[in-house]
Amino acid sequence: MNITFGLLIVSLAGLLQGSFILPMTYTRKWEWSHKWFAFSILGMLIINWIIAFSIFDNLTGIVAKIPSSLMLVVMLFGLGWGVGAILFGKGMDLLGMALGFPIIMGINATAGTIIPALIFSPDIFFHLKGGLIVAGAVLTIGGIIICAKASSLKDKVASGDTSKKLGIGLTLAIISGFTSCLPNLGAAFSGKITAIALDSGVGGVLAGNVVWSLFFTTGAVVNAGYCLYLMCKGGNFRTLINEHKTINWLLMISMSLMWTGSFYFYGIGCSMLGNYGLIVGWPLLITLSIVIGNLWGLYRGEWKDATYRSRRLLNMGLFILIVSIVLTAASNQF
Repeated sequence: MNITFGLLIVSLAGLLQGSFILPMTYTRKWEWSHKWFAFSILGMLIINWIIAFSIFDNLTGIVAKIPSSLMLVVMLFGLGWGVGAILFGKGMDLLGMALGFPIIMGINATAGTIIPALIFSPDIFFHLKGGLIVAGAVLTIGGIIICAKASSLKDKVASGDTSKKLGIGLTLAIISGFTSCLPNLGAAFSGKITAIALDSGVGGVLAGNVVWSLFFTTGAVVNAGYCLYLMCKGGNFRTLINEHKTINWLLMISMSLMWTGSFYFYGIGCSMLGNYGLIVGWPLLITLSIVIGNLWGLYRGEWKDATYRSRRLLNMGLFILIVSIVLTAASNQF
């Protein structure tokens, strides 16, 4: 029962993760730096700590018990992820949801699955469970390639400027895909933080979430700092508080709630999946987010003028991604 409920919770996290970019696309007269600055402050800092303090009675006491060496490891992972988050935001801005999500999140899923398995449980690759994980990862890569091909056919890139923009976007997306898996690696390396939380009376289902409050705070410093630099350089900081401030900030709050909530839900669901929660839960989260992101792209009309061939490729890619989800989830039964 715990495994089934855990998969449902992780699936909810995937739904939120695949949807969180959507509000950002409806903001008015804000440049990328304004949107991402608001998101960094709200999602990575304010809402992050509100959730943390609401579910942990003695959060400050738990943090005080964390060894400085372990805190440094978490901060380094957070800094690396922070740089990757900037690239993620820029990549999504250049490529859009339909193409950006499959590439970034697909690489994220593969790297975030294989690397923890190689580090913590390399022996599973000699068993059926490991075979299913590898098969799911391979199918994920195949689905990404097909979705990317479908998107390129849809856009029919022809001009040099557009080709250059696509090339930059793809480069940022690929780098971001690898750095975006750092939350899973950070969680995997922070088992001692979970143990400290358990010793402090935190329930087993929630204990693994302590690391998020620390991890994303470090990333927020990088993201907010970079966006603040861009706004000061462009001389448009006032746009943040003068242009459509009410609707834009409400949209960014909803974006932040979905993003932050997805990681806390992931932490809860992952703890219910047993010893291999980080290995199985991460690709399930990311692959679902890819599917949901593409569905939002369809809803927003990104594919209304697409050719029959590109639509067929998109459907094929999404089907392959769904199959990879099934295989990854099935691996947890062994």
